[in-house]
Amino acid sequence: MSAVTDNKPKARWGAVLAPVLIDLVVPLLIFYGLRRAGVGVVGATLTGSVIPVVRTAYSLVRGAKVDWLAIFMISALALGTIASLAMDSPRMLLAKDGVITALCGFWMLGTLLAGKPLLLSIGRGIAEAKRGKGGGEIWASRWDTEPRFRYGLRLITAVWGVGLVLDAVVRVVIAYTLPLDAVPGVTTAQWIALFVVLYGFMIVYSRKNDLLA
Repeated sequence: MSAVTDNKPKARWGAVLAPVLIDLVVPLLIFYGLRRAGVGVVGATLTGSVIPVVRTAYSLVRGAKVDWLAIFMISALALGTIASLAMDSPRMLLAKDGVITALCGFWMLGTLLAGKPLLLSIGRGIAEAKRGKGGGEIWASRWDTEPRFRYGLRLITAVWGVGLVLDAVVRVVIAYTLPLDAVPGVTTAQWIALFVVLYGFMIVYSRKNDLLA
């Protein structure tokens, strides 16, 4: 009798970590490298922020479907940058990421009021990537038949939404209280810490309650 082979897709950690490194670490290295070279705070911040914009635009162009989240991120970054430059405010420029995370948080909370949480569509996309369109439909169909499934997705979405709003408050406070050169490093560190907490909660809770896509 032959052993059963586990055909579940393996997590591709490179694909998971690459966007994090590009969006967080690379801009931070660029900022402090340019500051050491004598570039001003505004110039160093804008140069570093080009990297995540280019990555997001590339993923948008490459995708087969319209990625509204990517469009939202690029639009928010552009509007925040324009407003900061118009008001000649380096601190506003550093705080703009907090405004973006707040909007993302309120968006997630808004999907709860709209009826179906954002995590349902995200989870369906993950399930489709792992098991094909049929697998995504099977996973998402649990929403219609399992009250515990609905509760779990609502809870995780609410936790992420509240977490992102709180992150925004902390980012803005840091941007307007700490020395300018300290802000990017501190906000990046606090975001990584928050992400680990939120993502860890999501994985542990999802595994315990059979919610993984």
